[in-house]
Amino acid sequence: MIKLTQDEADEIIKLAHNTAEKYILDNVNKKQFEDINIMINLKALEDSFDIDINIKLDSDVELPSDLSQKAIDLSLDAVDEYVQARKERLNDY
Repeated sequence: MIKLTQDEADEIIKLAHNTAEKYILDNVNKKQFEDINIMINLKALEDSFDIDINIKLDSDVELPSDLSQKAIDLSLDAVDEYVQARKERLNDY
């Protein structure tokens, strides 16, 4: 894999954040949250990258126990799709 540019890293972070946030807000009304904290750390290496997604939800109502994990899984799937499309785009050159 060719090292990510800063713009690509920023795109991946934004994609992961937006995907997680959309899933959470599609499943629970925003008014039920005190705070939604989505933290994404991406470390670009020479031939790969590491991404870490943590979600902390503060709410007075009971939330589905797997809400955060499903949001993380969907974010990682979206990142995988981005990486695959990038790989195909780079192979076209």
